[in-house]
Amino acid sequence: MTQPAPSPTPHGTPKITALTRRDIFDYLRGEGGPWCGRLEEIEFLEDLYDLDRLASTDPRFTTAREDIDKHRVINPMDWPDDWVFEDPRFQLLDGHDEVLLAFLARFVHPDVQSDVDHSSRHVEELNRLLGPDGWALRPFDFLSGRPIYTPFPTQATGPLISLPLDDDDTVKLDLVLGQTFSLLDRDGEEAARDLLRPAVLTLRRDGGFLHHMPGDGWTADTYEAVLTVDRALLPAFTEAVTDAIWQRLESVLTRLQREDVQSLEIEGTIGPLPAVSQNWRNQTAEPVPEAVRRLRIALPSTEFDVARQDFADLEVRGNGFAYFYDTRQGRMISDFLLDDRPLVATLCHVTLINKGGVLSPRIKLWKKDKSKAARTAVMEAIPGTEATQIVKALVDTSDAHENFWKVICFIQNCVGPDNIPGGSRRLVVGDEAELARLLADQDRTTLLEAVRAAIGGALTDEDIRRISNRKSQLQRFKELLTDAEAFERERGRVAGPEAVWQSFFEENPWIFGYGLNLVACEPLDDGKLERITTGANIFTGAGKRSDAVMRSKGFISSLLLCEIKTHMTPLLASAPYRAPDVYHVSKDVVGAVAQVQKTAYKALRLVTGELHKLYRDDGSPTDIEISTARPRQVLVIGSLSQFTNRGAANPEKIASFEQYRRSVQDVEVITFDELYERASFIVEDR
Repeated sequence: MTQPAPSPTPHGTPKITALTRRDIFDYLRGEGGPWCGRLEEIEFLEDLYDLDRLASTDPRFTTAREDIDKHRVINPMDWPDDWVFEDPRFQLLDGHDEVLLAFLARFVHPDVQSDVDHSSRHVEELNRLLGPDGWALRPFDFLSGRPIYTPFPTQATGPLISLPLDDDDTVKLDLVLGQTFSLLDRDGEEAARDLLRPAVLTLRRDGGFLHHMPGDGWTADTYEAVLTVDRALLPAFTEAVTDAIWQRLESVLTRLQREDVQSLEIEGTIGPLPAVSQNWRNQTAEPVPEAVRRLRIALPSTEFDVARQDFADLEVRGNGFAYFYDTRQGRMISDFLLDDRPLVATLCHVTLINKGGVLSPRIKLWKKDKSKAARTAVMEAIPGTEATQIVKALVDTSDAHENFWKVICFIQNCVGPDNIPGGSRRLVVGDEAELARLLADQDRTTLLEAVRAAIGGALTDEDIRRISNRKSQLQRFKELLTDAEAFERERGRVAGPEAVWQSFFEENPWIFGYGLNLVACEPLDDGKLERITTGANIFTGAGKRSDAVMRSKGFISSLLLCEIKTHMTPLLASAPYRAPDVYHVSKDVVGAVAQVQKTAYKALRLVTGELHKLYRDDGSPTDIEISTARPRQVLVIGSLSQFTNRGAANPEKIASFEQYRRSVQDVEVITFDELYERASFIVEDR
């Protein structure tokens, strides 16, 4: 059961971090070791690597097998016991996830671990370390009643929190709150998720006093989780929001063995109380020095600066109690700052009243005295009186009229008479339905000019049509690739499965043009993609037809020949070739590669010289010159999904296929799903 030295696989950037890898190595050095179990080191490694192909690091030898035999068998003290973790040839520290996971699966194999209980404990600890990076070892088969484990991708578990979780462990409790935040984000509970960001979690012993109903299970040893938030946010914690938070928080606490926490309480923050002297009744208030005022901790502001902030960051939240919420800074907004002066600020206070599901705004203009630490309205001394009185008077907005009208237009466009939708509502340029209704009455030319004015540039009607068409064709590509019924319907209209894809690519040559390489390509001319490249004659033999004949775009074009099969064409033979982990490619792949190579060979024989000029059917010359020196050849065949089973990839099949197509000269072998992803990158930039 040997395999060549690990090589880069098509799985992208490793998910298992260097931190996790070193934690695993520390475990194997300690409680888990020795890493080879009851086997010899060579016996353990030769099941994962071809030790006779890996190079030696000792100039006296040629292979890794000779290295290990010399420095770990003959002279076992030459290398430390944990040498394999740092040896770059085995790629355990910085290789792809599959390399390390295969090593760990081998470590807990019944051949390596003699005791099934020890193996189970190893798996439990390894899964705890792998969980935050989205991997786990799961049993998939049995050998003499003992489980054989295989790597399986899972939902990342979040930060590791060691036990025990004490009542006053603020650092661990903050991580618990972070895990709850991640679970809410995963489940689309955006309103509840965002309310957790400024919150603080504590555990409080209930003592049976707050919950004293008979049969409720509360005792002197039970706890409640307490979420402390800004008092201004308390109305947002509706019953539905609180239940959503508690459902996720309870599951996290249960996994951390804190089943004694049985409920969630939401409490508002209580600000620090002022210090007073015993004779405070006889003292007059003194202004606070500027130096002291600067040292005070500022409470979260509920003001939105109209001149500096973006209205697109605001949402309307809440069901019974509606309010504005700043998504960028994570806070509730009650006042819009219109004008900010050194001593006085002009604000617009907006309250949203919900009447039967319809929002009705209430607006109040006021001026704030900034010389006071608290939110204090400006007061004016009335001549002839001993005390300062609050005077209700006209609030002059002459210096802030532009910002005031921004707020008014914002509320008019975004709140309006519509019902509040579920969850949150983005306040940008107005309700989409209302915008669509207003635009429906406009002619196409007017709309196009409006879009040009909004985004700039010389956008044409043809540009919009092309973008819209390519997005719809990309969706059709995905449907043919993933929906068997849709593919069968198309197959019934044409002559065979290959004709389905031939017809689709004839309609969408742009997929090849951007998808096959980094050099842009286009059809050879205005005709079909499928062309006869050589005709039958007594000199060259049988004629050849290529599924797609294309040329690169540039001052001089180079020829590109493409052979198109189907996404269902098998890439590998159904059974391994002799060794259980070696697969050979299917006869369909081998035959298609030979076919496109022969097509290129015959086309090249018929063209003389370095450049070939193309002519129209009537004999008039075109401006296209083709370079036919070793034309590029492409084979589109099969799908990488053939290498998965129950959502997990088979690394042996992937490695066998990758090694074959990288060894083929001149022919690029690309699968249909890879071609789809490349086209998606062009259309949707993903």
